[in-house]
Amino acid sequence: MEDCFESSRMWLMMEHRRLSEGFHRLTQSMAIALEILPMALLDVSCEVREQVELLQKQAKRAQIYVDPEDPKLWREIQALMAQIERKESPDMIKLMEVFGNLDLNSASDCQRELEKLEDEVEGAWEASEEVRFRINDLASLIRFGKCVLYGATGLQEEEVSGTLVKLSDCEDLKVPEDFRCPISLDLMTDPVIISTGQTYERAAITRWMDGGHQTCPKSGQTISHNVLIPNQALKSLIRQWCDDLGINLSASEPAHHGNRVSQSTPTSLEATKLTVEFLLRQLPSATEKSQRHIAGELRLLAKCGSDNRKVIADAGAVPLLIPLLSVPDVRTQEHAVTAILNLSIFPPNKEIIVEAGAIDPLIHVLCSSDTSDVARENSAAALFSLSHVTDYAALLGDKPNAIDGLLQLLQQGSLRGRRDAASALFNVSAYSGNRAKLVKAGAVEVLLTLLSPPDSGLRDEACAVLAVLAGSSEGRSAICEMNAVPLLIDLLRSSSPKGKENAVAILLSLSRYVGRPVIKEMMNSYIFMPSLDNLLNNGTPRARRKASSLLRHIRRVELSPVTLLGNF
Repeated sequence: MEDCFESSRMWLMMEHRRLSEGFHRLTQSMAIALEILPMALLDVSCEVREQVELLQKQAKRAQIYVDPEDPKLWREIQALMAQIERKESPDMIKLMEVFGNLDLNSASDCQRELEKLEDEVEGAWEASEEVRFRINDLASLIRFGKCVLYGATGLQEEEVSGTLVKLSDCEDLKVPEDFRCPISLDLMTDPVIISTGQTYERAAITRWMDGGHQTCPKSGQTISHNVLIPNQALKSLIRQWCDDLGINLSASEPAHHGNRVSQSTPTSLEATKLTVEFLLRQLPSATEKSQRHIAGELRLLAKCGSDNRKVIADAGAVPLLIPLLSVPDVRTQEHAVTAILNLSIFPPNKEIIVEAGAIDPLIHVLCSSDTSDVARENSAAALFSLSHVTDYAALLGDKPNAIDGLLQLLQQGSLRGRRDAASALFNVSAYSGNRAKLVKAGAVEVLLTLLSPPDSGLRDEACAVLAVLAGSSEGRSAICEMNAVPLLIDLLRSSSPKGKENAVAILLSLSRYVGRPVIKEMMNSYIFMPSLDNLLNNGTPRARRKASSLLRHIRRVELSPVTLLGNF
């Protein structure tokens, strides 16, 4: 009974018959238990014995009871969903009547109902696909009704503060590797197990699968289904670890506001379309407060998978969100930039966003001192997402403010923000025409500073960008001018497999194009040859290839007539 009281009202309507039968089975079990209870052996009063006998008889006579109003209300809910599926506008009077009968009399009531419904999804991972789809339909109906009947509402701080705990708040702490998501490398707050048995942060693996990937990022095995099983044991360990260290996990954004209910159906998509169209009609003439609420609703809707992102972009949301990037209200700006970031994850939306003219406003948010840290970091993440397209990476290279803003964030942002900035710079540098521009903007100096502290958390990302810049003459000159060879040699010994791979690639490029001075410096280091030998035997395939090429090049130079004469 307590479980039903805490459950979603919509869910109870959908399951009314099954729940009634369940209560009947419990009553029959109680009747049997009371019937075999040896009352004669118990020291109880006559009054108690009579009460027990009466209860046993009543339980035995009990029949399955279903409130006549429940099937009627459920039929009305189904009729509303059928209207939506037929692409008809639901009867507003009937919608209000149904919501009233469900005690959904305010936006906050609807939000609590949504949260309960989404909890049902988490508990129904073993249920059939049809049941999960039905729950998704119900959630979409509630979201539509909430916006249409009660308007867009403000988001709680915990709903928008970020999907994962930001390690910038605890950079001095060493987070156990098992507590980090293999994709984002951030501390997990909602760990889930996928079909291959690997554990990831729910938001990160959902984004991975929404992007069309069908293999496990860690094991490379095929993902046989998209069911995400909560890893409660690991979550409990993480929470205990955070409690012991005084880290507040409640400051992170729960993934359930849009990520748990992610399966799309014709009904849910049409409900989303109706909701978005309603919100977009209100946006141009909305007050400042309403603009903030509408942008927040669109932000959450854009988190709900590729189908939703397509629906939102196709409805024309992007051109209406772009002006909100320059409004004075910090929270509205934050919602708008995050909504654009979420939309950009769906590949076809990238063109829509760029064609709508979002690049310059996103750069303005990135560089402005009047925006919040979250807005700046999410603008960098949006630029990173857009820069996956080579033409847009080239376009960013033509925007000096974009490069300067990313470099500034790389030095001053949180760990997650700096990682997004480094990733965006990597994509920008992948376009050969941008490399000289990055070097001129001081990228090499900034990146080298990130290689020095072993616990910076960004050594791999910084080294990857440097490896790309080393493919240009400007990049190689800047690396040499910064006397970076000893640092790169040290990375061969002390960095991660990926870091070693990029470090040896940079040294190979320098030895080929700069020549003997670099080779002499390498050979004068007592740790260089042992580190290179270790890489030849134990490195990644790419690292072994690069190390072998570097060793062959050194031998050719060392045995050349010019070198031999010089030694003589």
